[in-house]
Amino acid sequence: MDSATTIEALRRAGWGFEPPLDEQRPVPRSLLRFPAAFGAWTVAFSRLANADETAWFLSVEDYRGTADSGFAWNELETLSLEAAADPEQAAAVAAFWTEHLPVLLAVGGDYEYLAIRADGRIVHGGEPEFELTTVVADDLGALFAELCDPAGPRHPLLRALFPELAT
Repeated sequence: MDSATTIEALRRAGWGFEPPLDEQRPVPRSLLRFPAAFGAWTVAFSRLANADETAWFLSVEDYRGTADSGFAWNELETLSLEAAADPEQAAAVAAFWTEHLPVLLAVGGDYEYLAIRADGRIVHGGEPEFELTTVVADDLGALFAELCDPAGPRHPLLRALFPELAT
């Protein structure tokens, strides 16, 4: 699946979409460590959020720090660092987030997220231990395929994050 097909599936399910900003600035360095398909995804929209705006995909503007959002793209890392009990725990948190980049944030109940790992796998995490994750897709293409499946996502964590896609 490609970005356009995935965005259209989300739009049909009631997700709000705003086209990308017409700017040709380079992708932030923090994105370059991850698969090229991920960089292409982040520039496919400027806003992509569920109807009540409690879940949204992060755009390149989020990573640049120029998006109009109440949450920074690295908000969960910041919360974990603030909760770290000692320097060793803070170092472990920082190391985790070096290898994981949030893709989607959800705040409709407990804080949850989807992230892309440095190896390309997509993981789900949530509070209270943001650094405990579950793999939900082998890569971004597999995540897109789940979101575009006419029967809805098969993975239970994805079904919970995207209830409007479940049939």
